[in-house]
Amino acid sequence: MPESLPRLLSTHLAALRDWVFPEGCRLCGAPGAALCAQCCAELPRLAATRCPICARPQADTSPCGACQRQVPDFAAVHTPFAYAAPLDGAIQAWKFGGRLDWTLPLTDAWLNAWEQIPALPQALIPVPLHRNRLRERGFNQAALLARRWGRAWGIPVRLAARRQRDTAHQVGLKAEERRQNLRDAFRIHGPLPAHVAIVDDVFTTGTTASVLAETLRAAGCRQVDVWVLARAL
Repeated sequence: MPESLPRLLSTHLAALRDWVFPEGCRLCGAPGAALCAQCCAELPRLAATRCPICARPQADTSPCGACQRQVPDFAAVHTPFAYAAPLDGAIQAWKFGGRLDWTLPLTDAWLNAWEQIPALPQALIPVPLHRNRLRERGFNQAALLARRWGRAWGIPVRLAARRQRDTAHQVGLKAEERRQNLRDAFRIHGPLPAHVAIVDDVFTTGTTASVLAETLRAAGCRQVDVWVLARAL
């Protein structure tokens, strides 16, 4: 039995237990929901004035300098949240600590945070993990987000993107190094609709989203958006 399977089963059972019998808010300890209304309201929000393409907070709503110098292959990044405390710690515990009990609180906080829902795509495409990384982690956090959001808003999830190379971690790499690291990393299988959205947990430099969007557009998609749980500042 793969080493990650017992861990995956354990975290799935813990998530089910905490969903059926919540012990209280994971951030403040208040009884009831796994993430109470007060803590949801206090999750870090992105500023209203931001780049309309990459969602970088700035003084106005025109495209930022970086997006003007090199227009990304994606159309727009959509998220209400900034990757800051305490949301960043929750995402790290979920993604790297195997805390699948964070899945529903985080996905539902994102769904409930919108004042105006973004234009809905025809399909959601989770950023894929290579099979080695998936075996190590036990789950793909992007796929969990896509399934929950797709179910809530009636959007099909297409597992059409495959990661054909086990790329090195992007942390610590410069922008050009990140792009070189992801060169020819993705392959698209099957036909896709004209308007899709890439789903991931955190938008940092945008390299992964841009490379995958480029691959999707080469496969025939005309508009590629990016839906993420949070955007790094």
